[in-house]
Amino acid sequence: MRYPAAARFLRTAIPAVIHSYQTALRTVRSPLVMDREAWPKCRDQAQAIVEDCITTLNGDQPPEPVEVWQYSRLVGADRANQGIAVAESIRAVELLWNAMQPIIRTAVRYEAPARRASALLLISSAFRHSSGNRLYAGVVGYGEATARASDGVLDDDAEGCASKVAPAHAAACSVLSRREREVLEMVAKAMSNSQIARQLGITTATVKRHLNNIYGKLDAVSRIDAVNKAFGYH
Repeated sequence: MRYPAAARFLRTAIPAVIHSYQTALRTVRSPLVMDREAWPKCRDQAQAIVEDCITTLNGDQPPEPVEVWQYSRLVGADRANQGIAVAESIRAVELLWNAMQPIIRTAVRYEAPARRASALLLISSAFRHSSGNRLYAGVVGYGEATARASDGVLDDDAEGCASKVAPAHAAACSVLSRREREVLEMVAKAMSNSQIARQLGITTATVKRHLNNIYGKLDAVSRIDAVNKAFGYH
């Protein structure tokens, strides 16, 4: 079942949700918002979760689990390298859900009275599924980074994950156009074609064309393969 009216309102309210979420994180002095390097990825994850709720309300499928897993695992590794405890990620999910509550209650009122309860249930289910997948992948990435650090793998690389990605990213920059890089960076954030199109103000057909060009230039066979080859994600 589709709930387009609630989806439209929720989309317009994304900035308000993120602002409320950021305020809540600041109130508890979470390092996810106090750390300048941590906040951008935290914000991206929060927006992706809200986008997944919107996508589900529209009756569409959220991004492929493997894409969500790949990016979220890297976020978890980054947080381990930054010394941010896993508990902060768990608390952040709770704060995001709380920040969404007023917006959700308003959003479902845009649907017919008989449809509001089911719309609310669908949003709740989509949120749990999206946040749960990202949280689990982040915990796995956190554990992997912690294990590497304990084995001394990171001793010769103080910059951690980011420095490993940089050379591959530079190589990608030499073969991809600016727009293609923008598209691929959004793919790496587990955004769907429709989400990328809205973000860049282009059509989904244009997104697909850019992806086909990217695949050709990088000799990639899939979205994840292209991200791996461009940014060195493993």
